[in-house]
Amino acid sequence: MTHLRHRAITIVVPTHDRYAKLRALLDSIQKNKAEEIDSVIVVDDSDNPVRIASDFPELELRHILLKERVFISRAKNIGWRNAATDLVLFIDDDNVVDRNTIPALYQAIMKMGDVGAVMPAVLYKDRPSLVWVYTPQFLGPGPKFRLIGRNLPRNSSLEGRFLAADALPNACMVRRRALQDVGGFDERLIVNSSMLLALKLKSKGWQVLSFTGSFIYHDVEPPGKVGWWATHGAGDPKRVRFEIRDWFIIMRMISGAKRLFVLRAVAESLRFTIPNLLAYLLRGNSRRELVLSLMKGYIEGLRATRQPWVDLK
Repeated sequence: MTHLRHRAITIVVPTHDRYAKLRALLDSIQKNKAEEIDSVIVVDDSDNPVRIASDFPELELRHILLKERVFISRAKNIGWRNAATDLVLFIDDDNVVDRNTIPALYQAIMKMGDVGAVMPAVLYKDRPSLVWVYTPQFLGPGPKFRLIGRNLPRNSSLEGRFLAADALPNACMVRRRALQDVGGFDERLIVNSSMLLALKLKSKGWQVLSFTGSFIYHDVEPPGKVGWWATHGAGDPKRVRFEIRDWFIIMRMISGAKRLFVLRAVAESLRFTIPNLLAYLLRGNSRRELVLSLMKGYIEGLRATRQPWVDLK
């Protein structure tokens, strides 16, 4: 039986073929190493893996190299199941931290025993005066979703607060007991399982919050140029398929019993699939592969809406 180290944090980072961004993240953790950090686990399913543990001697870094691509949800599960601490901090590889990010998040989750997960506010790395998101929230009972503060200047009235969160993008600190309660990330959602994790935690009685006194910095292109919103997909065609497929599945789980759900989901999905398709055509290096991947994911997603998915409760 693994001996858990109490009141300590394991950082889990899933990564795929983004070593420059991964190194920037690990460098920021090493430079701003919080005393609460026990170790860092990098779960790497890159096509051409590079061993990096020796480059970060001040981190207790374990680099797990996988033989095949497993994508994000399974990589996160592999990471936390190899951790030996009460708390796990998941960070996507295209982010960096400052000296306050981790201590503030740690203090926030330790204040309340019923908080299962807490995320930091997210700013753009190259434009930190601009908000990527303070917290993601549903608008009513339907599938409409709002990223609070998205692409707006920082708002002091929304900072230094606990806000309800219905998803956990970019980074989140989660209690190991909470992860065990829900079985970790649902691997039926290959890429986008953070929303379902948040909803499952709430169904088990855990609070899920954003703490806007902690900030992480998303290393993505800020708004401005055409297609800035689709840089992830443009650089990773295989991921595109599962992003759209996962969206249909999670919407089916949330509101699939509603009348005319499929028609509503199709109409809602067009709000982001059409702009993304245009961005891939303009900026993607593998345009044909991107388009085919999007179409395949869309068809698989529609088919998935007809499956009897298990209720969240």
